[in-house]
Amino acid sequence: MRKIPPSLKEKLKSKEYTKYKNTNPQVEVTISRARSSIQDTTYFNTEIIREKEGLSDIAVTPQRLAPLGRPTGIYEIHIDNGIAKTSKRAYPDKKGDGFINQFEVGKAKSVAIAFDGRWELNQRNLWNIKTYEKPYIFWVDNSGALYTQRWDEHNTKQKLAEGVKKVTAIRGWKSVAMPAHDHGVVAAYIKTDGKVYYRNYSEQEDNSFVWENERAVSEFAKKAQSINLFLTNDYRLGFIIEDENETISWAITKRNWAGMAILPEKIHVRPHTLNINFIPIDYLDLSALKETINIKPGKVNLELLYASTDNSFMHIENIPDAEENWGKILIVRVKNEIYNYKESDFEIEDNFNRKYYPESIERIDINTYKLTFTNFNDVGEEGVLRFRANETENGVGDVYEPFKQKFYPKNLVPESLPLPKVEEIYNE
Repeated sequence: MRKIPPSLKEKLKSKEYTKYKNTNPQVEVTISRARSSIQDTTYFNTEIIREKEGLSDIAVTPQRLAPLGRPTGIYEIHIDNGIAKTSKRAYPDKKGDGFINQFEVGKAKSVAIAFDGRWELNQRNLWNIKTYEKPYIFWVDNSGALYTQRWDEHNTKQKLAEGVKKVTAIRGWKSVAMPAHDHGVVAAYIKTDGKVYYRNYSEQEDNSFVWENERAVSEFAKKAQSINLFLTNDYRLGFIIEDENETISWAITKRNWAGMAILPEKIHVRPHTLNINFIPIDYLDLSALKETINIKPGKVNLELLYASTDNSFMHIENIPDAEENWGKILIVRVKNEIYNYKESDFEIEDNFNRKYYPESIERIDINTYKLTFTNFNDVGEEGVLRFRANETENGVGDVYEPFKQKFYPKNLVPESLPLPKVEEIYNE
């Protein structure tokens, strides 16, 4: 637990700071221009979302559908005269539409919002988060029950806690190399007794995703009245907690290095020299004189072949074809080289159990292959590439065992599906 120095506390209580508290009937959000570092006081711009009587709590989060470049949208949830409501706007707002109202959640006294997503290495060799399409929203109703759901998907609604008066949320650090090293989507909240708790939605050792059990921030022993969350550049998650005496403290987690601080590297190993000694074979014929036959090979080809039947996908990525269609080509790297590969041994399965099979397979290098499909644009945000173990072999002619891997395709353009038609209606 770290306390803010007195000098900073005094600054936070200054007139320059307090003018941004909710003294006027309006909701504000601060956004920044794209720079690699903060250089002057003009770095931040303040934008008014709406002005009216009865506005209180608000939470804002950016949507980023690509690991490089600016965000693609801004989502927010706020309380308007005791009712939690939502809105969003494009970013940048080229048409000037502003924040467009979306849907009402219900009666609430505190709200929060956060996107889930995955970190990807962009073209500048920097890790950046690529969010999913919709964020998670959180709200505390008038009875003190804390709920969450994925944006407007009411079937995902879930109660997280009871006796809550304040909530905030953030997407914590997640490892790319070790998926179970996952802070997850974190909801931190203050209960009516003034204690701070949190729950996080994260990946487990068995690759499942669950809301983990409630945990208390035991390092904070006072009574809290306000809370927020933040991430540090050295892979920590931080809690900012203000107690009833307006003293602000920090609680910071241990580092989740996540194997992401150093860029991935490859090591290729080949034999430098190879010596083969052939021992002469002596044939003994009792009916004739002893003879010796010396054999010298004209040419020797040597390959170090993998003889086991286990294998796995090391990398899966979709790339555009000549017409900029991202739903036709997969670049796949496997751990061990494959032989006599057949198109029928590979299939993509989406979340609706629909299957997609390649039309052709082209070898790019020793362990990398190009799979060309007719179209898999309808896979969505997550798919599973499966090796079916029918005919494709290892180096000694044995068929590999089945294996599979999740992957997250990018820039897909789903095709519209035909609506169901009514064939017959009757009563009995």
